[in-house]
Amino acid sequence: MLTKSRAEKRTSREPKVTEGGEAFMPDDQSMSECSSTWGVVNVDTSDAVNLTDELKSPSTKMPWVISFESGGLTISCTILYPEQFDALRRTYDCEKSVVESLSRCVKWDANGGKSGSAFLKTRDDRFIAKELSRAELQTMETFAPAYFDYMALAVSGNRPTLLAKVFGCYKLTFKKVKDKGTARAKVTHMNLLVMENLFYNRRFAKIYDLKGSTRNRHVQSTGRENEVLLDENLVETAHLTPFYLKEHSKRILRGALYNDSKFLSDINVMDYSLVVGVDNKTHELVVGMVDYIRTYTWDKKLESWVKESAFLGGGGKGEPTIVGPKQYRQRFISAMERYFPLVSFPAGAGYLVIGLNAVVWQVPDRWMKQKDTPEEDPNSLADLWPDW
Repeated sequence: MLTKSRAEKRTSREPKVTEGGEAFMPDDQSMSECSSTWGVVNVDTSDAVNLTDELKSPSTKMPWVISFESGGLTISCTILYPEQFDALRRTYDCEKSVVESLSRCVKWDANGGKSGSAFLKTRDDRFIAKELSRAELQTMETFAPAYFDYMALAVSGNRPTLLAKVFGCYKLTFKKVKDKGTARAKVTHMNLLVMENLFYNRRFAKIYDLKGSTRNRHVQSTGRENEVLLDENLVETAHLTPFYLKEHSKRILRGALYNDSKFLSDINVMDYSLVVGVDNKTHELVVGMVDYIRTYTWDKKLESWVKESAFLGGGGKGEPTIVGPKQYRQRFISAMERYFPLVSFPAGAGYLVIGLNAVVWQVPDRWMKQKDTPEEDPNSLADLWPDW
């Protein structure tokens, strides 16, 4: 538990979600005149410094362990990186709602998921808990410090990010008191990752899980609500219903994809996806990057070699699904560039929704800022996007 003095300081500077305030809008239009509702957290300078400091340099990195007994069952919960995740939850103003939501969960069948992991969803639909394998947990334990540093930079710099936000990681142990005649007590272990539900309180005509690959990335469409389609499904219909974005939304999407994918590539992570929810009623796209807790291990290198060399019948349709992190990133952002073409719209037309609390990009193009662009060598940007 937090000490009293630390908790009091946090209460005095707790950030709040604003209804209509953009973090880097110009001063030539009042908040009352603005129709945009980003749903992001606006924190003043002193709060931002404190929060980002806690994300990068907590007072302790040791996990917290909480145990209790009930009806012959001992339950132990190990909280990994407690102070950093606490700072992240407060940054996005969901510290209390996470606790309230997680108290009521149901088993959830994640359409499109192929990992075999179990999923839980809170009854209020706000958060998702994913079961992690031992290997995924080890990856998370090494990935987390870099993740906190990256999120601290995004918060302090008001930079958009598409990474689905992770709000907690826990190791649970259930130990049943041994019965008479049994040699040992029954012990069950479970590792859980708690993240935001990108599609909270939304219904979509279609949902796409996009990796930028053309190998085995097609499913039979049923036309049902919220069905998950893949890359080839999108390519098949792109000429009929393309996802045009106006210049401001395109710049935001490009910058976020570029920075996020570079961060993941630098720490040897790959196989992530861009999920896209298509709302035909409001003409909005809700997007976010998921499945980024996976590093490039020797088994993936072997799989890539088999598929590339056609060894053991590995030469299937399209390019290899498994490549190195840098090649995966290049293929990923190149495909997203094709999937979301740029088009000129009148001011106020075309939407892009990102992350927690439905961040709606509904602002005139004249509000573009340099910080929306990727922080990279201009020459490399020109190679990727000649029209940048």
